[in-house]
Amino acid sequence: MRKMIALTLMMLFVASSAFAQGGQGFTSQTHKQNVGKILWAKQRIKMDVQDSIKYETVFNTSDPIYGRVFLNNTLLLLSRESKKPNCDNAEGRYLLKLFVDKQDKGFVHEQRFESNWTTCQVTPNLAPGDEGDRINQKFPAVWTKIANELPAGQHDVRFEFWAGKAGCEAKYAEGSFTLKKQAGEKAGGGSIPQALKKDPALEAQMIDAIKARGWKNETPVKVIIVEADWRIIRDAFGNIVKREINTNTVLKRNDGSCRLTDLSFDQKHLGGNKYGPTTLFGIGTKNVEVDCSAVK
Repeated sequence: MRKMIALTLMMLFVASSAFAQGGQGFTSQTHKQNVGKILWAKQRIKMDVQDSIKYETVFNTSDPIYGRVFLNNTLLLLSRESKKPNCDNAEGRYLLKLFVDKQDKGFVHEQRFESNWTTCQVTPNLAPGDEGDRINQKFPAVWTKIANELPAGQHDVRFEFWAGKAGCEAKYAEGSFTLKKQAGEKAGGGSIPQALKKDPALEAQMIDAIKARGWKNETPVKVIIVEADWRIIRDAFGNIVKREINTNTVLKRNDGSCRLTDLSFDQKHLGGNKYGPTTLFGIGTKNVEVDCSAVK
């Protein structure tokens, strides 16, 4: 009888522990030791490097700034722990609140958690070539604007991670760092890749080609050629048909904001070493928010 009671109690303990630590559970020792915190680094804090990466508390404005939020449960189970009626956070809604030098900047980002997540990344300032990720889509551009408006000097920055349905929000984690800003130093531009081919005349032709397509509500302001040279396209008999090249292009909307997308251009082969006008032929799926002031 005692053995049965002991076994039952053990099963109840295991079950309650599983409920209390749902979803992914603790994804690393760092996660387990830093529940309720946001830690920061100068590179992406990927799942498999949480215990080996170097965490930072001081950044320059132009440094890449990456964070990771550590929770002790999924957002749905955390919302149920509050026992508030009609507050189940089934959609995984969360928000980031920003304080700079103790001044409340309000909520600067809103997104949805995956249902099983107990941790996620926060990416204020992307490294060069980093195109961002789904849950941080517009956040780097928001941070860039705020950081670039700060005066030179040292600033205390604190982010708070809130989650919940509208009217049920609660704070679950926070993390701070010191931001050092030199005069003229800028944040942003991390999502704008380095050009592999620089040709001002060709870039101007590409901008003209975009405008010729009757682009509405946006104006091309910068073309970044992301291939070292043209790719030669041949037909089934080996004859040169045309040449193609890919770009990342910054488009400025009528509201003053900017986004980065991928566009492809070609030139028809006219014989010998001659090619026709540059035309736009391919529109990709990339859609990354960028800070207009970072475009040079």
